[in-house]
Amino acid sequence: MTTQAMFQTKFTNLEFPKFSTGDPTTWLSKANQFFAYQDIPEDHHRVQLASYHLEDEAYQWWLAMTKTIKEDNTVITWNVFEGEMLVRFGSTEDFDEALCKIKQTGSLEDYLLEFERLLSKVNGWTQKALVGTFMGGLHTSISDSIRMFRPQSVKDVIMLARMRDEQLQKAKKSSANN
Repeated sequence: MTTQAMFQTKFTNLEFPKFSTGDPTTWLSKANQFFAYQDIPEDHHRVQLASYHLEDEAYQWWLAMTKTIKEDNTVITWNVFEGEMLVRFGSTEDFDEALCKIKQTGSLEDYLLEFERLLSKVNGWTQKALVGTFMGGLHTSISDSIRMFRPQSVKDVIMLARMRDEQLQKAKKSSANN
């Protein structure tokens, strides 16, 4: 059986993503989704398929890495591959620290996007800590109005913040029209 036949996709419109440079966390996440959807077995098959979809700078890195690792007689498992990619292409930003310091400086939507970006890159945070961090970074015009509801989850605090922001935007438009 050829490699192509072995990895014939279950879903015809589902393509394995390509990667060349930049932060690999989204690419690795999509690759893991692909593997789960396609029931691709662990390790060797995953590494083989993923490495085939590397381009440009990432492919050059792969060639150099395989040469180095083969000399060390290290088996390239999927976990090793992910770890090596993150070391080489991943951000050096401390995402936990950045999440602790997040502040709303523009629109709620911009704040929410940055919060979710950072949240996707951290582990071990409780719902209570995330809610407190989200609330602490909001403009006071939003946080002061939703604090009394004591949101218990990220979903709840986001919903309340969006509702309050919508009220503020409507009030701003209404006063501008008068």
